[in-house]
Amino acid sequence: MKKYLPVFLLLAACSPAPVYRGSGVNCRGPMPSSCGIVDSSTGETAPPPNPSTSIEHRIQGEIDSWMGTPYVYGGVSHSGVDCSGFTQAVYRSVGIEIPRRASRQAAAAETVSRENLQYGDLVFFNTSGSGISHCGIYLGNGEFVHASSSRGVVRDILSHPYYSARYVTGGRFL
Repeated sequence: MKKYLPVFLLLAACSPAPVYRGSGVNCRGPMPSSCGIVDSSTGETAPPPNPSTSIEHRIQGEIDSWMGTPYVYGGVSHSGVDCSGFTQAVYRSVGIEIPRRASRQAAAAETVSRENLQYGDLVFFNTSGSGISHCGIYLGNGEFVHASSSRGVVRDILSHPYYSARYVTGGRFL
């Protein structure tokens, strides 16, 4: 049985069974493109938003490469990353340098209202009670991607009660 265990584990990782289901997100299989936001009124899974410009496609490709990366406070690699390390790495991949900390990213960005968020904008949250302490990248359709301290790099929805109550502002570097 031991010699078949690696093959079994490999096949299990490629199965269509849900790999994450919670907070209004339903992912099947290992690829982030298989994830969608669950519409609470119908229970159906919506496909992820589609980037429309070449820089958005490059950003999406970089985001895809980070999906599932575990959270590590202060981390900046695919072995482990925190929220601002993730946003900084994604922007760096398209030639845009932004500060390392979430609060400094918010201060350096052009402020964008929640109603005017566009693909690639950063979203900032107060999760600690003492100013901006978390950030992510807005994808469109009310979705964003971030390095969650409990789930690693994942997609979530801004309207989720946890994020909605802690949302501070949006910021633009593109």
